[in-house]
Amino acid sequence: MFTTFDRYLLGRLLHTFFLLFIAAYGLFVVIDLFMNIDDFQENTASATTKLQTLELFRRIIEYYGYRAFEFFEMAGPILIVIAVITVLGLLRKNSETFPLLAAGIPAFRLLKPLIIAAVLLNLGLIINQELIIPSLAVQLQTPRGSKMAQVQQVEPVYDYSNYLMHIAGDQILVDSQTLVGATFALPATTLSQTNYTLKAEKARFVTWEGKGRTRSGWKLENLTSPFDPDVLTEEGRKRIVPSKNGKDVFIASEVSFDQLYNRGRNMKLLSSWQLIQRIQNPSTGIVPVRGQSLALHSRMTRPILCVLSIIMALPLVMRKESHSLITNMAVCAGVLGVSYAGTQACLALGGTGLIAPDLAAWLPVILNGIASAWTSNLVQT
Repeated sequence: MFTTFDRYLLGRLLHTFFLLFIAAYGLFVVIDLFMNIDDFQENTASATTKLQTLELFRRIIEYYGYRAFEFFEMAGPILIVIAVITVLGLLRKNSETFPLLAAGIPAFRLLKPLIIAAVLLNLGLIINQELIIPSLAVQLQTPRGSKMAQVQQVEPVYDYSNYLMHIAGDQILVDSQTLVGATFALPATTLSQTNYTLKAEKARFVTWEGKGRTRSGWKLENLTSPFDPDVLTEEGRKRIVPSKNGKDVFIASEVSFDQLYNRGRNMKLLSSWQLIQRIQNPSTGIVPVRGQSLALHSRMTRPILCVLSIIMALPLVMRKESHSLITNMAVCAGVLGVSYAGTQACLALGGTGLIAPDLAAWLPVILNGIASAWTSNLVQT
């Protein structure tokens, strides 16, 4: 049964969370804008004074409007726990829990509205991560003051599905999804008899239909290096197909466009389904797969860790035989801080490969579950 007091706690926690989020993000905007205001001004210097001011404010609002979703993803889990500690501290300070305890209601009954609020907020985090952030991936990589992240630095990769073919280039044009100054280096393996490099003015990731089947890969346009089909092996001729105009070449590959710039490295910009596709992609190497697996497992454990932190926070803030609220909250903050540091340490070990990614993500859940069971005896009755 959801009582009036439950609704009161639910509304109070949500209200506290949004106030904390606005205060934290506002502080972030002020500090970041103070340190980087020149970047915004440089991109509006060509306009007149009045238009320059309006355009400056518009770009600032647009830039930090997009970053609000990224900040929510980054700070949301921590702010949920801080909001719970704040609400429990105010309940204890205002003696609002004493009537419940005097009526024989256990203190853990307070967890019901708190966990419901945490579930609602984590649901918002999931929607933000899975739907909103991937759709704003380009905007979230836009430099300060720029209209669009038009140019990105290329991050060269090895195509493991093509026998370690090395893909590189001069720059990435995000809006047209073009690799400028494309370079595809074929090692002397199954594809080529000798080390061979194909260079082109630009390349696009396309779907090619030919020889009765559909394949994805890169279309190199306007080759700047001579194409010699005699260098290719039989397998190489199946994967590297020249066009009839003699200037273009199609190379079958599973390395997609967004794997060549920051979106392919920043897992926060990818949805869970995109992460699963990266893990299953045969072109992905061992190190990227480890990082992507760790990110995927971390997303599954994040709501559980949030709930366990709330379960630990209640008995630590409402400790029996303790009359100092400040001491209780300090102890609670210290314990949860150690828990957070342990979680980050496990993720760091998983990222370096010292422990398996799934173990690195789920070990904090096991440890926090043990800690929450141990602290349950400290609650006031």
